[in-house]
Amino acid sequence: MKQAKFLLSILTGTIVLGTIWCQAVLADQCAYISKQQALNAISRLDVEQFVYLLCEPCGEKVPQVAKIQNLAMEKVDYQDYWQVKINNQGIDLAYVFIDSGIEGNLVNLAAISDCQASRVSTMITPPTVE
Repeated sequence: MKQAKFLLSILTGTIVLGTIWCQAVLADQCAYISKQQALNAISRLDVEQFVYLLCEPCGEKVPQVAKIQNLAMEKVDYQDYWQVKINNQGIDLAYVFIDSGIEGNLVNLAAISDCQASRVSTMITPPTVE
């Protein structure tokens, strides 16, 4: 009986740690990216442009609107990875949407920058302002 409880506690701990690890992996899907992916993203962004920040895997439903005041890409201190910065903050391309130019819809920045992301929409409808 003690062995069964012990095995059950190990299994439970493994599931909990696995869930935490999976969430951590999803948290930074396209934050550290290749130089080409960063160039792809930067080419779609411009100062004074509005971006929509939405972390769908985190459970967010309504995007936060941000206006780009400054824009940069820089090499990070990990292997040969780069990051895109908006308003001096590193961003995760998977959780940034921009105007697609198609019927006012917003397109996921990771999708158009060739960064594979999971559990995020390729395109969303912008929130209505009342």
